[in-house]
Amino acid sequence: MKKIILLILFLYSCVLFSNEYLTKTLDNGLQIVVKENFSNSSVGFFCFVKTGSLNEGKYLGAGISHYLEHVVSSGSTKFHSEKEYEQMGKEMGSIVNAYTTNVATVFHIITDKQYAEQALQILSEQMQDCSIDSMETAREKQVILKEIVMRSTPPHAKINQRFNELVYPNSNKKYPVIGYPNLFKKITRNELAEYYHQRYAPNNMIFVAVGDFDSKKMMEKIEKTFENFPRKQLQPVYQPTQHIRNGEIEYIEEFDIQQPVIKISTIISSSDYKDEPALNAALDILFSKRKSPIRYKLVEEKKLVNDRNFYAFADINPILPEGSVNITLEAKNIEDVKKIVKIIDEEIEKYSAGMFTEEDIRNYINRTKARKLLWKPDVETESNIIGWNMMMYGVPDSYDMMMEKLSALTPHDLENALKKHLLPKNRVILYAVPKGGKAILETQTKEIVEISEPEKISVGKNITLIFKKNTTKPTITGVICLPVSINYETPENAGTISFMTKMMFKGSKNYDSLDLTEWKEDHAVKFWVSVGNETFINFKCLKDDFPEMKQILFDAFQNPTFPENEIKLAKDAQNQDYLRSLSNAGRNHEEFRNMILYKGQRAGISNEKRNEIIQNLTQKDLFNLYKKYFNADKIIITLFGDLEKEEAEKIAKEFYSKIPHKKTEGIYTPLQIPEIDSVFINEYDFEQVNLNINYPAPKVTDEDYFAMKVIQTILGGNRGRIFNAVRGTNDLAYFAYPDYSAERDYGFFRITSQTSLDKKDELLQVLLGEIEKIKKETVSQEEINLAVEETQKIMSSYFTDNQLPYVMTSYENLGLGFDFIEKISEILKKITPEDVKTVANKYFQKAAIFISQPKKNVKLMVE
Repeated sequence: MKKIILLILFLYSCVLFSNEYLTKTLDNGLQIVVKENFSNSSVGFFCFVKTGSLNEGKYLGAGISHYLEHVVSSGSTKFHSEKEYEQMGKEMGSIVNAYTTNVATVFHIITDKQYAEQALQILSEQMQDCSIDSMETAREKQVILKEIVMRSTPPHAKINQRFNELVYPNSNKKYPVIGYPNLFKKITRNELAEYYHQRYAPNNMIFVAVGDFDSKKMMEKIEKTFENFPRKQLQPVYQPTQHIRNGEIEYIEEFDIQQPVIKISTIISSSDYKDEPALNAALDILFSKRKSPIRYKLVEEKKLVNDRNFYAFADINPILPEGSVNITLEAKNIEDVKKIVKIIDEEIEKYSAGMFTEEDIRNYINRTKARKLLWKPDVETESNIIGWNMMMYGVPDSYDMMMEKLSALTPHDLENALKKHLLPKNRVILYAVPKGGKAILETQTKEIVEISEPEKISVGKNITLIFKKNTTKPTITGVICLPVSINYETPENAGTISFMTKMMFKGSKNYDSLDLTEWKEDHAVKFWVSVGNETFINFKCLKDDFPEMKQILFDAFQNPTFPENEIKLAKDAQNQDYLRSLSNAGRNHEEFRNMILYKGQRAGISNEKRNEIIQNLTQKDLFNLYKKYFNADKIIITLFGDLEKEEAEKIAKEFYSKIPHKKTEGIYTPLQIPEIDSVFINEYDFEQVNLNINYPAPKVTDEDYFAMKVIQTILGGNRGRIFNAVRGTNDLAYFAYPDYSAERDYGFFRITSQTSLDKKDELLQVLLGEIEKIKKETVSQEEINLAVEETQKIMSSYFTDNQLPYVMTSYENLGLGFDFIEKISEILKKITPEDVKTVANKYFQKAAIFISQPKKNVKLMVE
């Protein structure tokens, strides 16, 4: 089983069984180290490729080094298939594995000496001639996604990753070796191949052989095996330096743990790497043994800290631009965590003032020597030690060099190292506390933060308030939902109500447009307006700026001026967007689909016509549109932030009072979803193939709404049926997903995908096949529940107080209730397999299929 091993190599543990090495650097740059080890009859071949998560360039955070490790290790080459290598491995009884760190990817084969030549050949083929097979890359992608869940979701893994992000905001060290899922999933087979050919070069490798063999003969065999491996030009990878973090930076964050964890890190610049022996000696003396002063005081005397997971060390890698001193421990009680840090600081300060002795240093050196004398490493361990010594120091054994430095240490050196690096307290501290523990800890230094649950309040007949108090930060987030709708538009004035509504906030009687823009920029105000079936006005500002924000909105509601300069700018932006759409395959396909699907409706006019309508608007037209359509007889307003409920109710009434309440003129004409059973082909000047399958679907008020939501949940997502059908076992599309859009007046179900011309027909049949399965086969209740639970987890993890105000307002406006996010899982799990089949057969009868594909004269980039 493939795995990641994150190696922390302390200098004092780098000890070897023998000093008899053969080393050689080939003309192509490959460094080779060969060492005999007769502890048993096995041999081990290790190849250290000098590329890891820090070296990924444009793929930083995606985990491409680790992904490639999976594909290369035992993967197909131009000589043999994956299955053939697997059979060879079985016949040899070999151990084949690999791991990735932030600076290296390491592959190895360990087998009995009688299979040494075969094992050497296999590893050399993988390093030089891996096929990067498309089926294997697709499969390993799914394997790694499961590995990400296994390795990245445990609470302590989350703590470690979060700490890296906090300590190294400017360094590549902040990225997880395995990658972030959203970035990892974007890696293509071609990108893997490109990375392999760029980074897997002999002049970027160290090859180590250890085992029961004649070292000279083995060196000759390795040299001959790799002599034709051509040197490559390695592109340098920028490694930004994480400079020392000035001052003490504290974070308090909650995790699913039972006992709090404290992690402290201080950056060490590369210019101070010479202090590493003294630092590690001092930390070992203070922390490592049972009777070490800091460990004994915290674990046994005061009983504040658990003995396990308590360590301190200087993490220095000479090939990196910075190192760090790290202290990690697990406290028994939340209330004691700051007391623990204080005790550590007091002890470090005390010892830096002159409490180390010559005997302390002698005992530390003796412990280091004892590890060498008492330990007989096996083939795997010794190979790793040799490889990492070569990586970091350029020699296979750093023991003598290390002992020379340790022997020269004095108590004064240890004291100076602590004074220089740990007394200034330029550090990051993460207090990782159990759920609910943050407030307990924060009360020790500041007043209690109040966070209430969201609630819905009826403020008069026509005002709905959704309110949540959150005093974590002095900010206010608001959403105002008004029944100002594009459904009053016709094919002749499509886009005008949306344009007018957005222009209202570009200047008003008391707020010049330029001054208004400057105020928003200077005060970092977030503000945007979206106009569709309803209008949503969204803002987020500091509490101190909220009174002015209110007045700006009030004046826009009542006294918009529609400045000519802003109209001109907006028209120009609209025109530029239209021009860009002409060279956008997706926009072209969308226009083709809508002009057929919504023929005769406002949604069915061409992009050119829509742009022409906007370009012809005058200032007078905008005033007329404002008077005619900007009216609201009801309002939903959501307020999250540093407010009392009484204040929020008063604000809601104020907003309602400033909005015109006249009856809206015009005919309300919602979108009509036709029933069409046909295939429509659009040939255009783009290579990519865009595809949609459209079905009518229940409205949000229909009894079938929830069953259709379940169908979308089963088919959708990265683990849903559609993704698995087109990506899991086939290579049919870059993406494919279902979209169920339901409003009070209409609903539609649409599958969207993008592929290549040669895969178009097969993709269409696979997608239609998934719809047929839903109609004909009975899904299990377990599949429904699992899909619903996963969706609920995604929503719960994604939505924060930044997104929730808009989401809750939207659900309340649709009649589903502001708390629909919390209720949706329970509701959807009540849907039965029979409900799914019934609704699928009711709505998935007539499919309107839209395909945009390249014209015959389009020159294809990918044949």
